Amino acid sequence: MILPHILDIVAVCAAKGVKYAIISPGSRSAALTIAFEEHPGIKIIMVPDERSAGFIAMGIAQQTEVPSVLVCTSGSALLNYSPAISEAFYQEIPLLILSADRPPEWIDQYDGQTIRQKGAFGEHVKRSFQLPTNPDLKEELWESNRVINEGLNQATSLPQGPVHINVPIREPFYPSQDEAIEFDEPRIINRVKSAISIDKSSLNELAEIWNKAEKPILIIGHGDPDAKLEKALVEFKKHTGVTIINDIIGNQHSIEGAIKHQDATLNPANSGIESLKPDLVISVGKSLISKNLKLFLRKNPPANHWHIQQTETLNDSLQNLTHQVICEPSDFFKSLRSLVKASDKNYADLWNKADQKASDHINQFLRNTNSEFEAYAKVLAHIPENTQIQLANSMAVRYANIIGLDSDKRNTVFANRGTSGIDGSNGTAVGSSIVNQETVTLLTGDMAFLYDRNAFWHDEPLANLRIVVFNNAGGGIFRMIPGPTNQPTYERIFETKHQLTAEATAKEFGMEYQAATDIASLEELLKDFFNLSNGPKVIEFFSDAESNTHTFNQFKSLFKA
Repeated sequence: MILPHILDIVAVCAAKGVKYAIISPGSRSAALTIAFEEHPGIKIIMVPDERSAGFIAMGIAQQTEVPSVLVCTSGSALLNYSPAISEAFYQEIPLLILSADRPPEWIDQYDGQTIRQKGAFGEHVKRSFQLPTNPDLKEELWESNRVINEGLNQATSLPQGPVHINVPIREPFYPSQDEAIEFDEPRIINRVKSAISIDKSSLNELAEIWNKAEKPILIIGHGDPDAKLEKALVEFKKHTGVTIINDIIGNQHSIEGAIKHQDATLNPANSGIESLKPDLVISVGKSLISKNLKLFLRKNPPANHWHIQQTETLNDSLQNLTHQVICEPSDFFKSLRSLVKASDKNYADLWNKADQKASDHINQFLRNTNSEFEAYAKVLAHIPENTQIQLANSMAVRYANIIGLDSDKRNTVFANRGTSGIDGSNGTAVGSSIVNQETVTLLTGDMAFLYDRNAFWHDEPLANLRIVVFNNAGGGIFRMIPGPTNQPTYERIFETKHQLTAEATAKEFGMEYQAATDIASLEELLKDFFNLSNGPKVIEFFSDAESNTHTFNQFKSLFKA
């Protein structure tokens, strides 16, 4: 039986620009699956594992900036989306989750594949809806249409994010052989966007604060590549000479003179960092990777801290916020530029000299260590320009942030820093690879790679995907942070020692696999690693966790007095 409200759901999604539906097989969701499959404007991707499907959908939406749709059957299938949903919520990535369900009268009646699905994601979605169960009624068909429109409008309004719509479906829900699926023109409820701009009096007030400040800095946190913002920041820096600090996931590494070694420079044990204390901080973007930067600014609070954002959510992660500036960031810097004077060149020089010192020490240190740290530097140096880098969590994103990127290579960088988990790094990179023509390079540890193996369990070609797995046979990061190694059962309960490699996974999913055990063999493999191929490629670099820790501790002591 063809269900008219199901066809309307799909038609509304297509009319509002949805291009991809990531579907995990199931019976109760059959009507949704068949409808998405039949619509010519939407491509479906079948992924059996819902947890991986969630991250693949997030990776696609991250790149296209259009909601991806997730479809699953009833029962515990829905709960497997939770890690990806929470990550998308904090990264502000639009998703629409459509969960098929039993009719409401069967909930809590010991019926198969029946759980409390309504509101299953709690406060980690922007909104949660439940569709009516009698689509033959005119009013309920109208309600269903309204909810789908509202759900997609909510997903794409600022801050963007995931929206869950639970879809109870009564039997029969399989179309009969003599029924033809035809999509009517859906009713669309458009959301009219309004520009967010700062008023002149507030701008003048902030300009007055700037003109009295002697040591301003501008910090770029987690954010997608933004050419408009980059242009505004380049012009603002040219006019004011302000120090710009860019975390690697801020995607503003192309700004000439931007500070990129703040994590090494601001090690609390380093000498002379007190002179870098700012009296005005302007921040843009979401989370910061650099713990040393966060600790430094919390310990040395500026007189003023402005955070520039387009949403109402108040974030005070540095614990010294004085002004929440709600407007479009590029417009803010463009408007402020004409009202402010140049900043103190001597203060900017202190930062530039500290950053150059850190760069020199890193380059000198990362020679002939034969360590995981040096291997990251070699891989980053070989990644082609104008290509994408996906960073897994734990040490992968930390090493990359310490090393930094060449400003002239114009790489874009993504990482799951919304919740900072290792669970979906593969899936996010896969989703990005599906919708990109450019090379996508994932740098990941052995734990993150092995944890998300089902991200490759589908039929999508990934010829542009390159993966470098840094295998230290366990959670090596726990050797490098204070606390875990002081515990008597450290290796068993924290490090998760294992003998697994990426080779079996790579071969099972048709990836070209090569292994390196030292820097020389790694560099040899990297020579043609990024050349065109018919499928994805994997390099696995093996290292010793204890030796890596020794090397990293040596590095951290470089700047001590």
